[in-house]
Amino acid sequence: MSGGMSEAGQLKRSIHCPRCNSLHPHWNRAVAPALHVTPGQKFTLDSPDASNGLLGRNSTEADISKIDFRQLDPLCGPIYVEGAEPGDALMLEILDLELGNWGWTGLLPDFGLLDDQFPEPFFRGFDLAQGYAELFGERFALQPMLGVLGVVPAQDGDFASITPTRAGGNIDVRYITRGAKLYLPVFNKGALLSGGDGHALQGEGEISGTAIEAAMSATIKVELIKQRHLRAPFADISTKPYVETEYRDFLGIGPDLFTAARDAVRFAVDEMAFSLKVEPFEAYAVLGMIGELRIHEIVDKPNWVVGCMVPRRLFGTSR
Repeated sequence: MSGGMSEAGQLKRSIHCPRCNSLHPHWNRAVAPALHVTPGQKFTLDSPDASNGLLGRNSTEADISKIDFRQLDPLCGPIYVEGAEPGDALMLEILDLELGNWGWTGLLPDFGLLDDQFPEPFFRGFDLAQGYAELFGERFALQPMLGVLGVVPAQDGDFASITPTRAGGNIDVRYITRGAKLYLPVFNKGALLSGGDGHALQGEGEISGTAIEAAMSATIKVELIKQRHLRAPFADISTKPYVETEYRDFLGIGPDLFTAARDAVRFAVDEMAFSLKVEPFEAYAVLGMIGELRIHEIVDKPNWVVGCMVPRRLFGTSR
């Protein structure tokens, strides 16, 4: 800091992307930059929720069943970083994340780890003003994070905003929150950086397909690292804001890692429904917000072990 200016004062000096009211649905290097920044500069992306405003406080299951996937995860940008060339890397420091005052979660058609087992739509809204979400009688503090942050891939053409790639994008790493640093490879002149998909609370893996989706203003500082030649993104993160330490861990075991993950989640869903006396689809939806998928073991052939970890406090004294 300089001149005695507070960090809050510094954040106010960031520049806002001027195209956040006319978002783009794909990564494409033919899209003209919305903003030019220089290394070391701060900028702010103002993004709507993942539905691009198609869902609101009065929405229902009928609305989510008709959602247009082509409009999901709209991108704010692109941001042209002066001096960035293919083979360089960007370092993006998340300075601040400001949530909107309302969010939603739900089950979308043909989307989520167990979409074939839970085909019926589900929708629930959340008032975010109190700083927590109440789930099955337990309060979980909101943990704002940015689901989408990336650059345009090297190839021509459209790349869906909802698909992660080596260029970043919809990586949904829940630790990309205030204070995190994300490093991205550069594939095009100017990097052409975009972001969006704000979450108020997301589990590890975004199991059901959605977290608590919310509008968000993200203030970011960009630095340029010449000739870094990254093979994929990496991040400097902290797990400290996530305070859960006691879990019930449901295991999926088998020769296919993806199937083992599905088995672990289904096990967790059924046990939550039994213990909490709720519908299985409700348990499944909640896992997108607070469940944690972990690879526990991947070396003892032919079977691998995946755990679906659920905060133990949800189960009370149940066995």
